[in-house]
Amino acid sequence: MPNLKLFASRTDEPLGFTSYQYYFTPELNQRFHLICHLIQNSEQLLLILAETECGKTALLNQLNKTAEKEYKQWWIYTLTSSPALSPEAFISAILAAFNVRQDGKPLHVLQDSLRNHITATRYNEQLPVLFVDDAHKLPLATLKYIIELAMQGEPLTRMRVILFCEPQITSILATPEFEIVQKNMTHTLDIPPFSGEQVRDYLLFRLQNSKYSTIHPFSNDIIKKIYRESEGIPGEINRYAQQVLRQFAEQRHELTLPPSLSYSKLLWGLPIVLVLLGIALWIWKSPNLPKEPTSESLSPALYDQLPTTQRAHDTEVTVPSATTPTLTDVQAGVAASIDSMQNQIEVKREDWLRRQNPNAYTLQIIGVHDSLTIEQFIAQHNRHKFAMFKTTFHQKDWYVLLYGIYPNHNQALIALETLPTELQQNTQPWIRTLASVQRRINQHTP
Repeated sequence: MPNLKLFASRTDEPLGFTSYQYYFTPELNQRFHLICHLIQNSEQLLLILAETECGKTALLNQLNKTAEKEYKQWWIYTLTSSPALSPEAFISAILAAFNVRQDGKPLHVLQDSLRNHITATRYNEQLPVLFVDDAHKLPLATLKYIIELAMQGEPLTRMRVILFCEPQITSILATPEFEIVQKNMTHTLDIPPFSGEQVRDYLLFRLQNSKYSTIHPFSNDIIKKIYRESEGIPGEINRYAQQVLRQFAEQRHELTLPPSLSYSKLLWGLPIVLVLLGIALWIWKSPNLPKEPTSESLSPALYDQLPTTQRAHDTEVTVPSATTPTLTDVQAGVAASIDSMQNQIEVKREDWLRRQNPNAYTLQIIGVHDSLTIEQFIAQHNRHKFAMFKTTFHQKDWYVLLYGIYPNHNQALIALETLPTELQQNTQPWIRTLASVQRRINQHTP
């Protein structure tokens, strides 16, 4: 059975996923209205945290659309982050949106000019709002200035700032350089993945007003498999659904008669087909001939072309061989004995994390640029559920410390709520999937 492989978005797909109405689950609807309320009425910095492809940009775009109709007093600037965006370039871009010339002016003059225009805008009963997409990609100096723009100075000189970013930004904001965040109130919201039922409703919602609104391939079995493979992440649901629709369209095209095939030709051809089918049936039933049809010779149903993977709520169990222990087994046993005698900590690394069930969950405790910091943290807390991997962040080595493996999101949530207090001091732990960890590891591996 072939695996369902992901592919890049194409503009010629049977159903385009690049432009569409926003799909609101009850959870997203509640968060959306809360965001609008906070922008309108609160001076707090607002963080929207979600992993890649969970829908941060789609939510940002919907906020822009809603503001055009319902919040016309908002003056909105949307920033797409880049690792090369300096504070000077950022301020210049904002001032250009205010129609202010800034050629050749020093940084402090640009900063004063921006604050003055923010104040003037608010005096005119408009609210300057800054949406920052992928804020975790910004240089630290630019990120710090944007946060100060939201939290520093007199209220009338501030912008409303909403940062759409991956949860790893919390490790950055916990450093001494961002003390202003730690001393002021912030509001943090997440974007939850879809449930299995919401995946079904989402796909049907997306098929509305398309040629697939009444005839489509999304049976209950296919939807369940898309849910398990995508983990409810909208970006991955889109890609799996695109592939299913493309296969469905190709099969329907094959079953459609070519325009040049007339009715008379079809009438003459049917007896020939029947004769061939009779011969094939005779060969099949002949006792003297082998009857070993392969799986490749069958025509599987569309949903059988999707991969059958372990269910998201199953727990992965490894049964060691009783007769042929491997060298790894022996080494693990020796290491366990040494650890028990010397009270040392075994921290799992990249190879071990790659072997875990991608549908499982873990807790990310901290992420830092200095490996010594993580080593000291591990030695200080003496926990035996730690795992660690190395990747890159802001073009520098980035060391991530994880805690525990949990078969489903509910158990991970319970573990987060009951996490020992010492693991939460000066950290902001969050739940992430093993699939996201494995992607990071694979991206970093040469």
